[in-house]
Amino acid sequence: MPTVVIADDSPTLRRIVSSVLTRAGYDVVVAEDGVLAVQAVFRTQPDAVVLDIQMPRVSGYVAARVLKDDWQTADIPVVLLTSLDAASDRYWGSQTGADRYLTKDFAAPELAAAVAEVLAVAAQRRAGRPPLRPDPLELSDDDVLGRVCDLLDRKLFETSVAAEVTAIATTSHGFESTVAALLGLLARFVDFDLAAVLLSAERAAYVTVARPCAQAHYADFLAATADGLTAATGTDCVSVGLDVRVADLEGLLVADADDLPAGAAAGRMATFLSMPLRGYGGQVVGVLALSSAERNAFGESALSTLRLIEGPAAIVIDHARLAQAHAT
Repeated sequence: MPTVVIADDSPTLRRIVSSVLTRAGYDVVVAEDGVLAVQAVFRTQPDAVVLDIQMPRVSGYVAARVLKDDWQTADIPVVLLTSLDAASDRYWGSQTGADRYLTKDFAAPELAAAVAEVLAVAAQRRAGRPPLRPDPLELSDDDVLGRVCDLLDRKLFETSVAAEVTAIATTSHGFESTVAALLGLLARFVDFDLAAVLLSAERAAYVTVARPCAQAHYADFLAATADGLTAATGTDCVSVGLDVRVADLEGLLVADADDLPAGAAAGRMATFLSMPLRGYGGQVVGVLALSSAERNAFGESALSTLRLIEGPAAIVIDHARLAQAHAT
């Protein structure tokens, strides 16, 4: 028998929803607010969750985000059940990752059908695999609220980073200054030795030197960046003959590894990362590449930040590229 966690601060609604789903053949676990709902989900690993939005301590919006943010509960379908029915409410509900949005003027068959539908969709996504059942986890109130704070802090960080990337389009003038501003912003979030934007059609590379670096590392980096563009576009690109412009105002690029300051990493590239830049229409217009002389330099935090800025950065660069082409 499938298990459904339902959460509502109204005893009347809890009884109604519980009765409807029990008659429909579900085993029901009830919770009185968002904190208790999250605890119940981690403890019981249900097949689906039905959340009221306006609840004490933690709203249904936030509870849904917490559940969808954790690998142990991300695949559990969530139905938001609420009296809020403005377009903005439905939009915000969709942004939580919830699978369905249902208003409280529902008829009993409608609620049962909504739960059955999200369960069927979840089963289809698994393609015949059984649902993931992690070990039950007991969370204290502080554990749940800690997850809420971590999630909200991360979302604020993501929003701030995306806003700063987008603002480059209005504060920078000219293509090169746009790329320089983007790579300079990236240096605030990710530690790297070299960073570059390599454009496909223009065969032009814009390189920033962030830390002391030897020419051997620089040559490896350019070759790897060209290979990254080849992989992203399917069109051969080699580093020979590229129009390369290097920003190295502090003279950090040195001829030989022996010239590196004491404490600097080895003179060859040890870690490389590139990602395609997709402009308008999804077309790959270039790649953004990073390198470091340190092994395993780009951890999950750096990768998360790069995934976050990938879309906005590509649009900003493509906009500046097209504006420059139009001006000339």
